[in-house]
Amino acid sequence: MKNIQKLTWLLIGGAMLTLAACKKEETRAVLAPKGAVTLSATTTTLVLAQANQDNNAVSFSWTKADFGFDAGINYTLELCRGGTNFATATSTSININTQLSRTFTVKDFNARMQDIIANGAATQVQARIKADVGSGVAPIYSNVLSMTVTSYRDIVNYSFPQALFIAGNFQGWSPSTAPKIVDRFASGTTGSNYDGYIYFNNATPEFKMVKGPDWSFGDFGNYGGSNLGPGGANLTLGQGAGVYRITANTSNMTWSNTKIDTWGIVGSATPGGWGASTAMTYDIAQNVYIITTNLTAGEMKFRANNDWPINFGDNDPADGKPEYGGNNIPITTAGNYTITLDLGIAGNYAYSIRRN
Repeated sequence: MKNIQKLTWLLIGGAMLTLAACKKEETRAVLAPKGAVTLSATTTTLVLAQANQDNNAVSFSWTKADFGFDAGINYTLELCRGGTNFATATSTSININTQLSRTFTVKDFNARMQDIIANGAATQVQARIKADVGSGVAPIYSNVLSMTVTSYRDIVNYSFPQALFIAGNFQGWSPSTAPKIVDRFASGTTGSNYDGYIYFNNATPEFKMVKGPDWSFGDFGNYGGSNLGPGGANLTLGQGAGVYRITANTSNMTWSNTKIDTWGIVGSATPGGWGASTAMTYDIAQNVYIITTNLTAGEMKFRANNDWPINFGDNDPADGKPEYGGNNIPITTAGNYTITLDLGIAGNYAYSIRRN
């Protein structure tokens, strides 16, 4: 009997030692990954241009991560504005799944840059790879790769019927160089939602809505009150020079105008809260509204004339392109921001909120 008891205890003790050894081995796999990831790129200086949007811009490749055990590894390419240490407000992430490389066209990479840098200026951008297996295991990060990138604003050049050319005395009555109002969904020969913001520098603005870059395409003019008609009299604005919102509906042949005295930011994240807009400054040369101010964590919108009839938010998924009456725009981190609202090119409205 004593021998049986001894044997039993030996078996139990051996099993416990085996379990302990397995547990130690598992702990080593979690806490001590063996291999770093090395990231490289085909170029580190990019000048992106819309004319080359379909060309390849850059290819990233990286070595396989080694966690010390077999695992399904998910890779994410993280890009941030230089010097911001991949903070949420200044970074963008691209899920690559299990691949070890990713090639971007000019258009695709430029779209990513819209989230983190301003257009038109050479700016430092940093890139790294995050390798992750989940299950509470700490991810492995690659080396940080520094790049210099010049991005561009992706502009769609609309023509009739999506666009009407606003030619008048403020720009020499030249349809070919006239600003436009746009209905992106217009078809056939009519649209119901033409919209645009135009700076009229003449004290007594007059204009017509032309159906192309030349008068031979035909035009719409004043048929009395808010009515439009083919070849009508010049349309006029009664409040002098300034920025106006111009709208038109060529299905029911009407138009409207609203003078814009101010654009501002409003909301719980802004200095004035939801009760009062904080005015932006209009840059005539760039045809944009801009403000640098402190924001708190919260939400904000853009609105005209310190009132709600004309306001912009950004519907999900947020893309930097404002929509009338859209969702509140979240500000997740308090700080000093430069905020820009660009309404200068109809059909291509954009905004940016960049932490300084």
